[in-house]
Amino acid sequence: MKKLFVLLLLLIPVVAICGKKKPTKPFQRSRWKEVGRMRSDSSIVTFTDTMFLFFDGRDSFSYHVKNGFVYNGAFIFKEDSILDLGTVRYHVLPGKPGKMVFVNDNGIYQFGVDSSDTVKAIIIPKEEKALPVTSIDQMIGHWTVYKKSAVGSANTPDVDMQIRSAYITGPSTEGKLGYIFSGSDPGNAPSWFIKDFTTDQTLQCEGKTPRILKVLRCQKNEMVLEDESMRYFLKQFR
Repeated sequence: MKKLFVLLLLLIPVVAICGKKKPTKPFQRSRWKEVGRMRSDSSIVTFTDTMFLFFDGRDSFSYHVKNGFVYNGAFIFKEDSILDLGTVRYHVLPGKPGKMVFVNDNGIYQFGVDSSDTVKAIIIPKEEKALPVTSIDQMIGHWTVYKKSAVGSANTPDVDMQIRSAYITGPSTEGKLGYIFSGSDPGNAPSWFIKDFTTDQTLQCEGKTPRILKVLRCQKNEMVLEDESMRYFLKQFR
């Protein structure tokens, strides 16, 4: 009897390893259309800016509102069911097949499978050659990240180090050219301020940590910034 007990103890780790399931991807290849929207108190919201989402089955997504521009990017899905799309984050509630429910501080968003042809009518303009950025004046304005991607094999930084938005003012009496906000910054407390813009198209930033951002592009309402780990695509939304 004692030998049998010892044998069972030895088999337990083997059974645990063999029985461990391969983790599934959080979002299979699929297209989704917003079918309902509510406030946090569950009161129904009437809306016309219907959201459409497409997941490619890996870690990328496309997003647009009806008849709007298509934004592409990489998402992060965390163990606590938080979906980070770059410009917005949602808590994903367990749903039935063919349904998804996203929740954040702004409301509750219900999605169903999208079988429409809304994407077909949208034309994405061909990317133009990036022109030189010679002055901070070319970048003045409020910019919001709509897409981001990792640079090479670098690890994705924590949300408090990822850029969410930029407010570039140009030269001021305080010696600051603008401000950079992280994903965890409140609207009135940016983590960095822009100290200088150099001739090699870099923003020299100071704040909670020194930071250098390379300006890869700034034209036609799009700006692209890059550091050692991430590339950020920003637009001015009006």
